[in-house]
Amino acid sequence: MDLLKSTPFVFFLLALNYTLVVVSLVHLIFWTRYTLGQRLTWMVALWVLPVLGPTAYWLVRLRRN
Repeated sequence: MDLLKSTPFVFFLLALNYTLVVVSLVHLIFWTRYTLGQRLTWMVALWVLPVLGPTAYWLVRLRRN
């Protein structure tokens, strides 16, 4: 794991991103009232768009309330 020692900030950002994706997915599945099609679209956006997906999900969610 010499790569981890040389670039810990990158690994921290990756861990943060995937944590945010998992939290967003759990929220999307259990706590929203989206239709099935909307949920599937958000799931694809959360996994395919690394930073923009979770950010867009939470911004759109805040605007809907």
